[in-house]
Amino acid sequence: MKKISLIVCSLLLFFSSPLTARMITDLGGRTLEVPDKIERVVALRGALSLICYLNLADRVVGVEHHETTHTSWVGSRGRSYRMANPGLGDLPIIGSRNKPQPEKIIGVKPDIILLGSGGERLAEQLERQTAIPVVIVEIGDLAGSKQRFYRSLQLIGKLCGAEKRGQAICDKIETQIGELACRTRNLSPTERKRVYIGGLQFKVAHGILGTSCSYPPFEMVNADNVVDKLTVNRKLIRGRFTIKKEIFVTLDPDILFVCESGLSMVGKELDEPLYQNLKLRRSDRIYLLMPHYYGADPATVLSEAWYVGKVLYPERFSDIEIADVADQLYTFFVGRPLYREMVKIFGGFTKLSELKCPQ
Repeated sequence: MKKISLIVCSLLLFFSSPLTARMITDLGGRTLEVPDKIERVVALRGALSLICYLNLADRVVGVEHHETTHTSWVGSRGRSYRMANPGLGDLPIIGSRNKPQPEKIIGVKPDIILLGSGGERLAEQLERQTAIPVVIVEIGDLAGSKQRFYRSLQLIGKLCGAEKRGQAICDKIETQIGELACRTRNLSPTERKRVYIGGLQFKVAHGILGTSCSYPPFEMVNADNVVDKLTVNRKLIRGRFTIKKEIFVTLDPDILFVCESGLSMVGKELDEPLYQNLKLRRSDRIYLLMPHYYGADPATVLSEAWYVGKVLYPERFSDIEIADVADQLYTFFVGRPLYREMVKIFGGFTKLSELKCPQ
């Protein structure tokens, strides 16, 4: 009975769809037909963040369960796009991240479905179940997947009449990265510091051993990440991963940055005898960073890069007030100065020894 109802709803939606349409190519390389006018959107698997950066939150008609107001998901707090658009939490639920519900998607009558991950197979499955165009995009990051992030913004901008905003976002990021690079070029040997990021979030919260190669904020300020050259079977490690205790101790970085999503775990670990003689422990060089659960949260990632630069090269960033820079970035990307709210949640950009407990 449920299957018959789903088919009937799909047919009704199909025959009531707009007569005018256009062909596009999505980030999965698929060519598909979409309506000329798009006013109602469902954005799945991270794609909602892209919609919000483009100032299109008012077109969203349904959200995944973890985007609602009441959820136990570890990343439910501190996501800038949701903090800036609290009304999204009151929209109809159209399934979960892992299990979208076709009949509920049909019920909110979107013109298109944006899919941030899951690939061609899931996209085609949803199209068969809903008779609604599914457009594959990518949330990317501000490092190796930056261009795909840009292409996603530009594609959604084209679909929804927000091309100028999409290009403005790309231009803003490039300008910021360029200025950071300019401030940190021609570093002397005495200025260079060996750094490490611990406590990162990937799938679940991690302690001090949860780290990352090619960490975008480090790369933006030419920091020497001690794990960038680690290999497994003679191949460089990519992305976020867990390092062994014995390896971490031998790396002995000059400065430790800790993601505040894993701060409670890291705090306990640092009291272990194994870590007592670390250089950074003796010199009180442990600094805190705010989590960015989606890799390309531009405001948080860029703010973090400015803070890392200020910690590593204070003379080159002496004019920077990190709270002001962060609020300027949050205002540009999501429309609200959120840094002080972030401080209340996580603790903000600060030294571990100076942390004031977040509320």
